[in-house]
Amino acid sequence: GILEAYESPEAANIDEKFKDPEHFYTGARLVVMGLTTNTNTVPENEVPKTWKDLLKDDFQGQIVMTDPGESGTTFYLVASLMNNPEYGVEFFEKLKEHGAELESGTTSTHTKVAAAAYKVAIGVDYVTQSLADKGSTIRFTYPEKDLIAVSSPIALLKDSPNPEGGKALYDYILSKEGQEILAKNDTMPIRGDVKKEGTLSLDEIIARAMVADDKAIAEQSAEILEKFDKIFK
Repeated sequence: GILEAYESPEAANIDEKFKDPEHFYTGARLVVMGLTTNTNTVPENEVPKTWKDLLKDDFQGQIVMTDPGESGTTFYLVASLMNNPEYGVEFFEKLKEHGAELESGTTSTHTKVAAAAYKVAIGVDYVTQSLADKGSTIRFTYPEKDLIAVSSPIALLKDSPNPEGGKALYDYILSKEGQEILAKNDTMPIRGDVKKEGTLSLDEIIARAMVADDKAIAEQSAEILEKFDKIFK
């Protein structure tokens, strides 16, 4: 393989579910998918709190999501929900019937909501927050259940020209100080002892997160996209 196994001393501070048991990679941050709404067109008391809330009459023709064929994060959400019997293909059929539309890029999905072209998006935490920090009229809501949390890993390449430098950077990214820097830049830290202001704690995210079969998702990726495209395209 192209990766170099490395067990960082900082990895001891990270939950086992975010680490490769053979030490080829370690999660460095979490990307959380939830519900992005326009603060002007969706009052606080009408904000959707679950995926199925998107099917309420208030959001008819007012939903947007990124094309999962162009976004790995959105694909993971689609695959997780599609493989879960509580949602399945039927949930996406209902979304389409409810007027949900696709955008080709993640940023575009969020800016369309900020511009009030749609009331709500299946959105990403850090993208929403980054735009909100710049004055966009959008907010991010964590679903009360079945939120989608994707670990974004780091790894070392075999035969790199500066292996010790790579290990030092790897350690720093996973360190408390490194994670605090990520938190200040709208990124969800993966260490439980670092919390980004205004977000759920890591324990709360894990408690709300849907448990998906990553192996099945990887093996079924083409089939899942085909099912989705048959509905939306």
